[in-house]
Amino acid sequence: MSEPQGSAPEAGDRFGELAVALGFSTTEKVTQALIRQMELRGQGTQKRLGELLIEARVLDLRTVQKVLLEQQRRRKSATGPAAVPEGRKFGDYELLSKLGEGGMGAVYKARDAHMTRMVALKVMNKSVAGNREFVERFKREAKATGSLNHPNIVSAYAAGEVDGLPFIAMEYVEGESLRARYKKLGRLVEPEALRLVKGVAAGLAHAHNSGLVHRDIKPDNILLGVNGDIKIVDMGLAKAMADDQRLTKTGIALGTPHYISPEQARGEKQVDHRSDIYSLGSSLYLILTGQVPFDGKNNAEIMLKQCKEELENPQDILPELSDGVVAVISKMMAKRPSDRYDSCEQLIEDLDLVLLGKPPRHAADDDAQVEKSSIRPAKRKVRRPRAKAGGGCMLVLALALLPAGGLALCKVLF
Repeated sequence: MSEPQGSAPEAGDRFGELAVALGFSTTEKVTQALIRQMELRGQGTQKRLGELLIEARVLDLRTVQKVLLEQQRRRKSATGPAAVPEGRKFGDYELLSKLGEGGMGAVYKARDAHMTRMVALKVMNKSVAGNREFVERFKREAKATGSLNHPNIVSAYAAGEVDGLPFIAMEYVEGESLRARYKKLGRLVEPEALRLVKGVAAGLAHAHNSGLVHRDIKPDNILLGVNGDIKIVDMGLAKAMADDQRLTKTGIALGTPHYISPEQARGEKQVDHRSDIYSLGSSLYLILTGQVPFDGKNNAEIMLKQCKEELENPQDILPELSDGVVAVISKMMAKRPSDRYDSCEQLIEDLDLVLLGKPPRHAADDDAQVEKSSIRPAKRKVRRPRAKAGGGCMLVLALALLPAGGLALCKVLF
């Protein structure tokens, strides 16, 4: 089992991300600079992102210094105290234990005093509560989660503000994330992995049919309940498909580099539901093979590989994987969105077929699909042409009719 080398810093900590959040650049220009940085690195030249943005006349020295100062401030605040201490009341909620913490805030297991139920309470940190971009993202998550009602998506119960700190009260799932399960047990067997991805695809189908794209599907955002439930969480990057793309131009995050789609990595304005399908394919690749699809020393290198490199064939890592699952991953992770599944419903149909040991319908293992694939052909696998109907019977008949001693001649001829 391999852990990714490149790691994504907490939201708001990356230089390029901050430059966008502060309104000094666009996602597209930062992405172009990151790709240029990787190209130069391949030529043996090291340049900082800020320097490249100055050369491209996107930033000047003064704005670079402002971004660096803000970056330093946020790194210090991220090591400070949690959003609120455990064991105290927060509005109508009693905080019982901390489930997790990041740059934007913390998530607590809490008791709803009025409804007498357990909830997962996400509370924003004071250090970012005054940042308009982060507050908008937080509100967007509350709105997106609250608008969806599906057994494979965590429900939102309430949202509001206590003492100037925004919060979201969500369904509490007793269990662990897919990432935690993978780190603990390693890769999953094929049937288990396919059933799990099918559950996530069902939740995504509902979100997509409701006009929402998640944009950050990854093992961390998939919860596995002790009762077998499969739940999608963290709609913080969710975007309405009919938006005017303002979020893409002034937003603060693209997704997670190891699971991000090529169009997200390039900072394209038009990102639709097929980006979620790509990210889900990346997650399936990890839990089946035990390694991320693309890895690198830093986020820029990983994103560049997402855009340009072919994917190592899963059967070269794990030869026992079926042809069907490789075909499904190949279609899910095609570089061009037009070559991926048109919908999660199509994906679910193929997953059901592969689970039954049948070839997928929409990801046919034929020459046309191979040409569209972003996966390298398997090195270890030798494809043999199918025998013509009746060929086996004719061989048996020929052997039966041979005279004594004719078997040696048969071996030579065949």
